[in-house]
Amino acid sequence: MNTHDVLAYAVAQQIVRDIRAGDPQWSPVFSPTVHTAGARGWPIPDFVLQDAASGEAGAAEFKPPDQTKREYLTGLGQAVAYTRDFHYSLLVVPDVADDDFQIGAYLQDVLTQSVTSPLPVGLVEYDPRTLSSARADLLIRRPLTARAGGFARRPPVESSFYAKWRDASPQELARFLELLYEEGRKPHQARSIRDRAFDRLWVEMTSGRTLHWGGQPRRVTNRASNREAWGKNYRNFVTHIGWCGPDGKLTEPGLEGVRVVHLYGANSRVFLDFLARSVLSEGKHLVLLNAINELQDAMIPPKEETKWLSDIELGLEHQGLLKRNPGRHGAAVQNVARGFLKAEKTLWRNLELITPRGTRVFHPGRGFIFDWSRITSLLGS
Repeated sequence: MNTHDVLAYAVAQQIVRDIRAGDPQWSPVFSPTVHTAGARGWPIPDFVLQDAASGEAGAAEFKPPDQTKREYLTGLGQAVAYTRDFHYSLLVVPDVADDDFQIGAYLQDVLTQSVTSPLPVGLVEYDPRTLSSARADLLIRRPLTARAGGFARRPPVESSFYAKWRDASPQELARFLELLYEEGRKPHQARSIRDRAFDRLWVEMTSGRTLHWGGQPRRVTNRASNREAWGKNYRNFVTHIGWCGPDGKLTEPGLEGVRVVHLYGANSRVFLDFLARSVLSEGKHLVLLNAINELQDAMIPPKEETKWLSDIELGLEHQGLLKRNPGRHGAAVQNVARGFLKAEKTLWRNLELITPRGTRVFHPGRGFIFDWSRITSLLGS
């Protein structure tokens, strides 16, 4: 299983805990209202720290253990690049490279030169011998200080670190990929590839020519509000799972998706598995599943789902993985619009990542039962 994101978010959660606890090394730039968030556009950091009070954000580049010195030095360049779009950036590295070279100390020396001293780049070192999804022993080699000269740009931050999904079916996502590919081959036009492709998809959706996940024609009214909502959902989701850039230009995974659709079809097991892998990895749902699993292992889930979901939401907020929406009341039961994990439960069930219980996925006294065998198989293939 690819654990890069899981380890990155273990570091992110430890940093959030330290900031909220008032660690003086972080207090010059972040308040205790900090939490993790996502990012849109390129380049995409491994995680984002968002300060709800100030609106300032820091983008982090996490480098896993046992990499070459070249890989860690590349990470420094990535961290510097993040300062174009974010107030601050962080580079997170182990203490040693694969050849036992003291890479953390070396990068600290680079960043203490007078030529690099103004950079709003922090350096965090972890102990690779103890790093796990539940633990991160950190050393701040270069703390962040207030950015000189201010920062007028609005950071490209998403409200959540994981890809949000709202009812798009494999057939519709496959069709959107095809349309993105077709529009991407046309000469440059004023409107983006993404917007032109969705225009065509919307015509098909509102005329009943696309199918929802149940295999029946999609019934959606052609209203401006509907079009805006559906368009946002599609644009954000396919971007967040790494299939295209913000303009709609297909990435390598997106092109691979088109190939899978053409070879096997939108309703094939191959495409379903391809979608599931994208959701788990680039969409960072694996991080979310791990966090939920660890929370419920530490508690006795009640027999009633709404209370349990509220406890999980509070737990994730306490870990700094999300900013809780007070108006949502932690509910995710039938007929509650935008309830916490309401859409995610449906997606995980459809992708066979969770074990159902009849028409529900909550198991009284146990919570969610994720299919770790399938998840491991997907990410290991």
